[in-house]
Amino acid sequence: MLDLLVKNCRIVEHDGITDGDLLVKGGKVAGVYALHSNEKAERVIDAEGRYVLPGAIDTHSHIGQMPGEGLYRPQTVEETVHSESLNGAFGGVTTALNYIFTPDSMLEALELHRERAGKHSVINMFFHGALMNDLHLSEIDEAVRRGIRSFKIFLPYKGEEALRLGGLGSLDDGRILAAFNKLRQVGALPIIHAENPEMIDYFMSTFDGFDRQDMAAWEATRPGIVEGEAVNKVIYMSKKTECPICIAHVSSADAVEEIRREEGRVLLETTPHYLALTVEEDTLGSLGKCSPAVRHARDRDSLWEYVASGLPTIIGSDHNSWMREHKTELWSGLSGLPGNAFLLPVLLSEGVDRRNLKIEDVVRVSSYTAAERFGFAGRKGTLRPGADADFSIITTGLARKVAPEDIPSIVNYSPYSDFTFSAWPDTVVCGGRVLVEDGRVADERPAGCM
Repeated sequence: MLDLLVKNCRIVEHDGITDGDLLVKGGKVAGVYALHSNEKAERVIDAEGRYVLPGAIDTHSHIGQMPGEGLYRPQTVEETVHSESLNGAFGGVTTALNYIFTPDSMLEALELHRERAGKHSVINMFFHGALMNDLHLSEIDEAVRRGIRSFKIFLPYKGEEALRLGGLGSLDDGRILAAFNKLRQVGALPIIHAENPEMIDYFMSTFDGFDRQDMAAWEATRPGIVEGEAVNKVIYMSKKTECPICIAHVSSADAVEEIRREEGRVLLETTPHYLALTVEEDTLGSLGKCSPAVRHARDRDSLWEYVASGLPTIIGSDHNSWMREHKTELWSGLSGLPGNAFLLPVLLSEGVDRRNLKIEDVVRVSSYTAAERFGFAGRKGTLRPGADADFSIITTGLARKVAPEDIPSIVNYSPYSDFTFSAWPDTVVCGGRVLVEDGRVADERPAGCM
């Protein structure tokens, strides 16, 4: 007998749609029937002709990351891992690729993160490393042996801002070159936060609007050229070292232009907030501070064009659980936005319904390409037999507003409170377990660390 039978589906893959039934047993997809199945199951869900998408893979997550010492802390790390992983599930995320940030041993931090995730994360959780100093560079071989396939490299974080974000650090260009050579040798992927810190310093020194609290003021101190130049540089270094590369949280038309020239050699990651928000439509003020900055409508349009192009693209939320209290003043407040619950809703509502993005492309950028690039091919990003039974049933035709209190996150504001969503993943299944049903949390037991 099956564990779960989902009837009357429109099952969406990156390359097509199958109408029929989805069969689940032992946490895996046991079959897909184009004609209705007569199989018996312990539980039957009638999808009523709705789309069923593979569970989203959030490629850029900061679940459990806490603010620096002396700053407001609403929960423990363990409570935050639980609440923010559940928040992702509420929006159709069933796998998070979470970052490990520490100025100390990356290997020790990895074991601690895995232990916490295993005990408290509601969804699958894997980990990116981060290379911020010589100790981390010396740990690459062992980190890869322990299953790390990708490593963040920062360009812009130095000084006081780095300390406030928990001790982040940027490598100099020589060490970036050494890291690329090493990562190519071990088959791991560098993921670059590409902003030029010297340019940021210049624009900050010439800016005369520090009395302002709007998102456009923040963007003016780190405009698109800051990202575009840094992307150009690291692409050149990656070509010289023959190292594949991913550019994290791309925000600007400048960066898109540099990446497009590579015709698919560079993996582009962007986020829901760069696909949805602009400085022209600012309702957030200091709450909208993030790095890179939210930009202009032309930058948003360039990103949507790239998402639809078929070139290698992944979507990460860059979810930070900073509270309103962390962001009351633009220039001193913490940088980062919440958003893992909105990854699929933004792609579906802003992309499919308002920009004619194909729903197959939603699967491609939200799960399939990430699964291929991060070692989950055939297991995630698809609902073909043998894959993990991670999926969402999508309700369309909505006119839905989502307030902070409507979702499980601890964060007491939302960048998307003014948005009207036309689609939402109302039933979410992870490893065959129904986590969310009809828009309500159904199971919040830990899924275990992967």
